[in-house]
Order: sequence, then structure tokens, then C-alpha cells
Amino acid sequence: MNFLYKILFFSALISLYACSKKTSISNITESHIIINDPKIDSALFKTIRPYKKSHDEQMSSIIAISDAALVKGDLESTLGNFFCDAVIYETKKLLGKDSTLLDVAIFNKGGLRNSLPKGNITIGNVFELMPFDNELVMLKLSSQQFKDMCYKIVEKGGIPIGGMQFKIVNNIPTDITINGKSFNENNDYWVVTSDYLANGGDNYTFFKNAKEKKIMDILLRNVIINYCEDISKLNQTIKPNLDGRIQVSK
Repeated sequence: MNFLYKILFFSALISLYACSKKTSISNITESHIIINDPKIDSALFKTIRPYKKSHDEQMSSIIAISDAALVKGDLESTLGNFFCDAVIYETKKLLGKDSTLLDVAIFNKGGLRNSLPKGNITIGNVFELMPFDNELVMLKLSSQQFKDMCYKIVEKGGIPIGGMQFKIVNNIPTDITINGKSFNENNDYWVVTSDYLANGGDNYTFFKNAKEKKIMDILLRNVIINYCEDISKLNQTIKPNLDGRIQVSK
């Protein structure tokens, strides 16, 4: 029996044995391999160097200046206020003659991943703020769906909102105003948010049943970059503020 036949013969025996015997996993172990090689592949680095240079230059490009750091908070935050106001501003620009359609902006704390610094704000800072490719979406809500949204804001302990104010009394949203006008049970309201929330993320299930939905075909990250560039063209700086959009009354 030559070598090839021997291989085939033993392979057949192993297959027959495996088919005739049931196997089960009795134990699992794992180990970690730490790779700490400081050596750089010179050929690879030479290939990517032009792209890295271009990328670094773009990420370090200054697009706005902030008078103070924009940070997250529990009930209301300078970062959340800035973000919502910026989105409303840019969404109205996108809507053009229909800009009055938009009422409110609402987002989730978890979607804002990093603070923005005092002083120079770069494109890289905005990528750190929003590393995910979430898109801008507008939803038309009934008055009941809007109220459900307000109760969800209370349940979440406050989240970034714009275009509206309300008070929390005994865990109930009251004195709701939209763009300075009292909430009307007979009105529908247009809300701008992320595709994540629009699709029911964070248990915003009522958003999935919105009366209408408009996909704006732009990434939220690009909306913020556009806003920063727009105010810089006007020689304005970002002015962080807390204006009592959500208040807790005892």
C-alpha cells in the first residue's frame, strides 16, 4: 500500500469512528495573546502615509470656536441644548420655504458620545461627539404621541430637547410650550430626531407609529459640522447656555 492509499485508509477509519461516536464539549478554556510589537511595516506605512496625512489635516480643521466647554448633564446640559438648537437651525435651512413646519428637536443622551472643548472645535471633535452614522429624520406626531414623548423624557430623567419647554411635577410633564405657545391637544407636531429613535430605539415605540415620516438624507454629524461652519462664516462663536427647558417643581 503506497503512501496515498495509507492516507485514504486512515481517513476512512477516522470518519467511521467519528460517525459512530457522539461527542460533546466538556470544557472550554481561553487565553489572551498580547501583541506589543513596536515595529512598523515600512512598506505598508509608505502606502498609507499620504492618506493619513490628508485624514489628519481634515480632522484637525477648525470649524468653530466655543466660549466654554459643552458638556453633558442629567436634566439639561449645555451640550444637549447646543446640539438640538444646531439641528433645528440646519433642518430649517434644509426645509427652506417649509421651515415653519418644524416644531421640536429631541435626542438621547447616549447618542452624544463626547463633550466639545472650550476654544477651537475641529471636525475630529465632532466625529468624537457622533462616531455613528445616524441620520436626520422628521416625524409628524399626534398630540397623544407628543404627550407620550414628554412622559418618556420625564422617565429618562431629562434628555436633549429644543424648541420646547415644560415642568415636571410629581413625575408628570406640565406647562408644555412649543416655540413659546401652549401645547394644543388638537394639533399635530413635527419632531426632528435620529433614525435610531425614529425606529423605536430606547423604547420610543410611539415614534414607530408616527403619522408621517421624512428622511432628510443627511448624517447628523454633517448637520453639526455644517452648523459650526455656518456660524463661523457669520463671525459668531458658540455660546453654551442653560435656559430651563426642563424644570422640576416640588
